[in-house]
Amino acid sequence: MKKLILLFITVFLIAPSLFAQSSPYPKDKDGNEIKPEWAPTKSDQSAFGEDEKLKADSLDAKRLPKSTNFWVYGASIGSPASLNFNLGYYFKDVVLRGSGGAWGPHWLGGQVDLGYTFWKTPVIAHSISIVGGYFEVNPFAPEVGRGGQSSYPTGLNIPGYNRRDPSQEDLLIRSYVNSIDSNFGTYLEYESRERQRVHLSQRYVGLTYDFLLGNFFLQVGGGVGQGDYKNPQLLLQMGYLFNTREYHD
Repeated sequence: MKKLILLFITVFLIAPSLFAQSSPYPKDKDGNEIKPEWAPTKSDQSAFGEDEKLKADSLDAKRLPKSTNFWVYGASIGSPASLNFNLGYYFKDVVLRGSGGAWGPHWLGGQVDLGYTFWKTPVIAHSISIVGGYFEVNPFAPEVGRGGQSSYPTGLNIPGYNRRDPSQEDLLIRSYVNSIDSNFGTYLEYESRERQRVHLSQRYVGLTYDFLLGNFFLQVGGGVGQGDYKNPQLLLQMGYLFNTREYHD
């Protein structure tokens, strides 16, 4: 009996503290619970401010740029003019593009591309193009046999002195001229000296792979032609092209 009475007294003393600890609200100095006032003014507004609203179009699919029928324009480095301006149009699966520039009387070039786009998205376009072009350059003191050139003319239209890389026949002619008039031979040797500019030109046709990723443009391929360069020739362009892609649903 004493144990039962002791249990009731213990429960009576501990129960109020347990109930007091279970309340999530703090109390003021008078022991009253401090509860926030709940006074909503609208169905979607609380006393603490407006709830975040979901925009009506937030779940709609984002608009993407169209993948065809747009212009591209910009600049690139590489063939045919070293530094080129580019203008092109992507129409359905057909690509029309022109590139080139003129930087001097003998430093110019131009190329025309007709291509087919075999894979395209609003961001990427892969195509294959048939190209044709022409260029002229006048490098200073180039090394014979470098850069794919077959020969370097000297600018003298005189047999024996019109080739930078003289053949056996050219050397025989030069020896003969020196035996007759050494001063004249020395003058011709000076005019055909290595440290001078040479005029090189080339016409070509080729096949290229074109890659347009956003605004980055890359073209690489090969070509054959007639001029001062050996066949086949490497065709390479790389640059930045702006576009007129409009956005659509």
